[in-house]
Amino acid sequence: MIGKFIPYTILAVVTGAALWRDAPYATLSLVMLMMAWYTIRMMLTSDAPPDVREERDAKRERLLTSAVGVGMIFVPLITLGTPVFDSAAYSPLPGQVLLGGLTGLAGLYVFWRSHADLGQLWSAHLELREGHTLVTSGIYSRMRHPMYTAIFLIVTAQALLLTNWFAGPAGLVVFTLLYALRIGPEERMLADQFGPEWEAYARRTPRLLPRLRA
Repeated sequence: MIGKFIPYTILAVVTGAALWRDAPYATLSLVMLMMAWYTIRMMLTSDAPPDVREERDAKRERLLTSAVGVGMIFVPLITLGTPVFDSAAYSPLPGQVLLGGLTGLAGLYVFWRSHADLGQLWSAHLELREGHTLVTSGIYSRMRHPMYTAIFLIVTAQALLLTNWFAGPAGLVVFTLLYALRIGPEERMLADQFGPEWEAYARRTPRLLPRLRA
């Protein structure tokens, strides 16, 4: 239980270091975004999930998720708390910070809704759990992969809020790589598991962006 609060301690220390370094307040809003993102995941995945029944591409999956952790968490924290990447800093364009904040809020909403509708079937890797069912209700009735939509919004917010040519887009770059390499195998795994049910769902539901409907 105590371990769940370690990220808050790290974020608090980084925030203090950033304030001491007179980091732009716009970049500090990224810390609030990261805190909210972690809190949502901690609250909605606190119960023990069902056991994993099948896992695919385990080594590659762990390499990809580690890379995303570096781009979305480690590099931004180093940038905020230390001068390592200060040479790549730049001044934001008018409206950039506001756009970043709104994008981040949209990402948090989709992230929360995705976790709430998926429940304990969520996994960070390509896994099927015991009693796995195909979730097609709630936000999943509009998008097949709203969790990816949420992360794309959050890493776009990172690129806008963290005004650093290297650290800002780092999360977007690595998450785009993960998505490109994972989405095909993930949908094949779901097709193998759910057959015609998945095929019908995939035909009527877009991957990332909902259709505009009357």
